[in-house]
Amino acid sequence: MAKRPPPGKCVHCLADNVDRTWDHVFPRAWYPDTTPADLYKWQIPSCHACNRDYGIMEDDLLLRLALCVDPNVPETSGIIDKALRSMKPEFARDERDRAARAARGARLRAELIDGPEIERSAVYPGLGERWGRPPTEGLGIRVPAESLRRLAEKIVRGIFFLEDNTFLGADHSIDFYALTDEGAGPIKHLLHRFGKEYARGPGIVVRRAVAVDQPTGAVFEIEIWGQFEMYASVGPREP
Repeated sequence: MAKRPPPGKCVHCLADNVDRTWDHVFPRAWYPDTTPADLYKWQIPSCHACNRDYGIMEDDLLLRLALCVDPNVPETSGIIDKALRSMKPEFARDERDRAARAARGARLRAELIDGPEIERSAVYPGLGERWGRPPTEGLGIRVPAESLRRLAEKIVRGIFFLEDNTFLGADHSIDFYALTDEGAGPIKHLLHRFGKEYARGPGIVVRRAVAVDQPTGAVFEIEIWGQFEMYASVGPREP
């Protein structure tokens, strides 16, 4: 286990001289079973409050996204099993954990949306119907846009810290985009031609293209489990 980082600045909230721990840029539970055992899993220094807050959000997001992906590809191996186990009381460590798992499962089941009620225009690109069923036969689950935005921001901040030893401050904006294949075309072309690729096994691929005249200006494509993408842009805020 890595030695805890010394007191200093948190990559997320930028609080300085705080007690810190290691936070996984890409949530540890999100790595598929096909991830090489010796792969280094990106870690960045975080205050305990941010680490705990992100952990809660990421656990909830994993449950929702795991229900929307194809479980039969290497990029998602074991992902849906992890999500389902976290809702099954029989896998609990103790009574408190048993109650938490049961409540988690009940909450998620209560949020399922019948096919006819799903707003097609609100389906996240890449997370729609995968098995050729009529729209009326499927189920939907709400995925909080704010959680996706926060995950994208976390990964962006993490890459800048790991690659450039840079803390992105309040003088920079990080904007999140959910784009269709058509809308993402120009950005994909830019990233594949001029960007750098960071691959963490089959589970995650990040591409970043940095502006020539502005080292902290960049565009990102974040590919999750080979199933869907998130896009982000970073740049100095306008004065």
